[in-house]
Amino acid sequence: MKLNQPVFYIALSLFLCPFIIRAQGIDIPVTSKTKLNFSGMLQSQFNYSLDDDVDVKGVHHAEKGQFAHNSFSVKRARLQLNATISDRINAVILVNFGDFTGNPENKVLENAFIKYSVNDYVNFQFGQFRPQFGQEDNYPVDFVQSIDYSNQYYLFGGNSWQSFQIGASFSGQIRDIAVPIQYAIGIFNGNNRNTVDNDDGKIIPARLVFGLSRQTHLGLSAGAGKNMGQKIWAYGVDVDYKKQLNEKWGVQLISEYKQGINSQQFFKQTEPLIPISRYAMRGIYVLPNVSYSFKNTRLKDLEFAFRYEYLDADFKQSGNARQSYIPMISASFAEAYAIRVQLGLQMDRFQENIPNTTEYNTNRVICQVQARF
Repeated sequence: MKLNQPVFYIALSLFLCPFIIRAQGIDIPVTSKTKLNFSGMLQSQFNYSLDDDVDVKGVHHAEKGQFAHNSFSVKRARLQLNATISDRINAVILVNFGDFTGNPENKVLENAFIKYSVNDYVNFQFGQFRPQFGQEDNYPVDFVQSIDYSNQYYLFGGNSWQSFQIGASFSGQIRDIAVPIQYAIGIFNGNNRNTVDNDDGKIIPARLVFGLSRQTHLGLSAGAGKNMGQKIWAYGVDVDYKKQLNEKWGVQLISEYKQGINSQQFFKQTEPLIPISRYAMRGIYVLPNVSYSFKNTRLKDLEFAFRYEYLDADFKQSGNARQSYIPMISASFAEAYAIRVQLGLQMDRFQENIPNTTEYNTNRVICQVQARF
C-alpha cells in the first residue's frame, strides 16, 4: 500500500511521540556510540489587514465579498531529530507540521542530511539542507530579527539558490589568521525540496565569509548552473555588524544585495520568445536592530528592529518593484529566544497596483508568539 505524503508524516509523528515524551529535551543514549536529541519550535501568528479591500493573505479584492481580514494561524510547528552517530558523523531530520495547514505537497520535510566532520577545515554534508548562499542561511528562522525571512530569501529560494535543496556540500573555516575565513561550496539538483530531479542540470553555489573584525563580517556568494538546458547564475554580497555597547545595550545591522536569473519566471512562459538572460531578479534589504537586556526579571530582552527591503523579480522587463517597511518590537522571556513575543507592522508598496492579486499595496499588523524547546 502506498501512503501519500500527509499520511506518511502523520504516521511518522505518531511513531516518534513516545520517544519525544520520554526525551523531554534530554539526550537519549541509544547505543554506546549513538545518541539522539529531540528539539522543537512552535510559531503561532495573528494577522490583521488594515485595508478594507485586502484580505489577510495580502490578496486585493476589487469586488465586495466575504473574505478574512484577520486570522490566527500556526506558521511553523517543527520537530527535529539529531542523531550523533560518532565523534565525526551526525544525521539530522527536521519536519514542519505547520505545512499541513496549507498544501503540504513537496513540503513538511525540511532538513534530512548526514554530516561528516573531519576537523574545522573539512566538513561534508549529503542530503536535503540549506545551501550557503547568503546571510539568512546562517541562522534558523527562530533567530530572525524580523517577523520572517526577507522576500528576497523566498524568491531566490524558489529559484533553488536558498531554502532547502537536495545535494552535497563541502565547508570549513580557518580561524587562526589575521582575517578569519569561512567557506562553502556545493552541488544541488536545483529542483527545490522533496522533488524528484527532472533533468541532468545541477547548480553549484559557493560562499566566502571574511571576519573583518570581531564585530564586522563580509559575505560573498556566487553560483552557476543549468536548468532544463538553460544557463543560470546568481551572486550576492552581505555585511553583518554586531556590537555589545555595554551590559544592557547592543546593536546589530544586517544588509544584503543579490542578483540572478529568475528561471521560475522564464519557465512560466508557454513559448518563451526572450532569452533567459532577460529574466533577471535583484533585491536589497537592511535590518538594524537595537536590544536592551534586563537582569533578574522574567523579561530577558527587549528589541526594536526595522527592515527595509527593495525587490524586483523581473527588473530587465516589466518588473513590478516591491518595497517593504517592517518596524517590529519583540520581547524575550527566556534565553536564546526560547519564549518570544513579536509585534510588527508590514507595509508593502508596489510600483504598480494590480487589482485582484498580491501585487497591491497592503498594510498588516502581525503578532507572533514563539516557543523553542
